[in-house]
Amino acid sequence: MENSEPRQVITAQPDSFSEYFQKIWRYRALIWVFARRDLKVKYAQTAIGISWSVLQPLTGLFIFTFFFGYVLEWTSGDLPFALYVLSGLLGWNLFSYSVSAGSMSIQESSQIIKKIYFPKSILPFSKVVVALVDLLLAFALLIPLMIYYGQAPSWKIVFLPLVIVFNVLCALTLVFWVASFAYRKRDLFHLLPFIIQFGIWLTPVFFTNDFLPQNLRFLMEINPMANVVNAWRWMLFDGVAFSYVWILNFFLIALLCLGGMFYYNRKENAFTDFV
Repeated sequence: MENSEPRQVITAQPDSFSEYFQKIWRYRALIWVFARRDLKVKYAQTAIGISWSVLQPLTGLFIFTFFFGYVLEWTSGDLPFALYVLSGLLGWNLFSYSVSAGSMSIQESSQIIKKIYFPKSILPFSKVVVALVDLLLAFALLIPLMIYYGQAPSWKIVFLPLVIVFNVLCALTLVFWVASFAYRKRDLFHLLPFIIQFGIWLTPVFFTNDFLPQNLRFLMEINPMANVVNAWRWMLFDGVAFSYVWILNFFLIALLCLGGMFYYNRKENAFTDFV
C-alpha cells in the first residue's frame, strides 16, 4: 500500500520567503521544546530557581533608583522614579536577553544543527519565548509597586501586545543581521555585549528624554529602543505623551526584521560548516 503523505525534499538551495514561513510553522513545536530546555538549564542548580527572573530586575531597580534617584536626585516628572525605572527595565531586559541569547543560539545548538534539520530561525524565536517568560514574572513586580504608589494602570494597557511585538521586532532585527554576518567571523559576537551596554545610555531607561543636550535629542527619535521604552510607559501610565514617530519606527523595524530574516534564510545552510 503506497504512502499518501507528501514527501519533504530538503536541498541546499535557500527557500523562498513563503516556503520558509511555512517551514517555521510546520516546526513551530520546536520553539517551545527549545525554550523549555533553556528554562531548565537557565535555573538548574540554583537555590531559588525561576525566582531569579524577579530578583534580577528587582536588583537593577534598586541600583538605578538608589544611585540616580536618591544620590544624584534625578527626577522623572509626575511619575515616581522607581516606577519610571522599572517600566523601562521591562522593555530593555526583554530586548537585551533576546539579543544576547538569540545571537549565540546557533553556536549553542551546534550539535543539534549537525544532526537534524529544522529552520534555524526557530532558535532565536525560542530565546524570545524564554525572555517573555522572564518578562511575565518581572511584570508581576510592577503590580505591587503601582499599588504602593497609588498609580492605577492606564486603559491603554490594551495595547500591550503591540508594544511587546515592537519590542521583540527590535531584538530579532539585530539578532538576524548579526548572526547572518558573524557566522564566519565572530568578532561581532564579542562586540555585541559592549553595544548593548552602551545602548542603555542612549535609551531612557533611567533618565528622561530631556537628559541629553538639545542638539542630541534626535537620538531618542531614531533609536528604536528609546521609542519602545517610551511606548511601554505610554501604555502603562496616564500622562505620557504619544509620538507618531513610534509608528514610523514600528514599520521601519518590521521591514528591517523581515529583511534580516530573509538574509538569515539565505545564509543558514552555511551555518553547519562553521559551528
